[in-house]
Amino acid sequence: MRAGQTALILVLAATGGLCATGCGPPQPYVRYDGNHFGRKAKPVDDMEVLRAGPPPAPARYQDLGTVEVTCPSQMAQTFGGAASVGGCNYHWAVRRACERAAEAGADGIHSIDSAASGSGATVSLRASVFVRLPRRVAAATPTPPQPKKAEPTVQERLRQLEELKKEELITPEEYQKKRAEILEEI
Repeated sequence: MRAGQTALILVLAATGGLCATGCGPPQPYVRYDGNHFGRKAKPVDDMEVLRAGPPPAPARYQDLGTVEVTCPSQMAQTFGGAASVGGCNYHWAVRRACERAAEAGADGIHSIDSAASGSGATVSLRASVFVRLPRRVAAATPTPPQPKKAEPTVQERLRQLEELKKEELITPEEYQKKRAEILEEI
């Protein structure tokens, strides 16, 4: 190695332009603080992402907890001064939050709050993890008992029987038999 190359490597190393293994910001990580309630994991692609707030009314939901994605960054010296190194892409952080929430059996995340470094990279993202609840079923209101239709009186039944006989809808034998039954009830 020539003296010029050695000097360039030393300058780069001193200014942060060359980094040995292990230097730089720590790796991103995801932490979930919440419950599972025995729910099965869901496909991450089925997750709902509501950035601004919780599910709108009349939706019923319950928060399970929070998920936090941390993408550390640090300042590094460069030839032009200092620059922020590390952080992650916002969409990558949302995806990781959804993956962790899906493992907990959640239906989605909401109320996303994020912070960015000076270079615009996301350094932290926090969101509430929620499940949708079934719609409430209104309690069945008992139907009031229908008032029984008043039974026709003996006189009304005999008149009706007489009309059936006049219109020849029943035979004289059927008339006599039914008339006897009605009179027997008195």
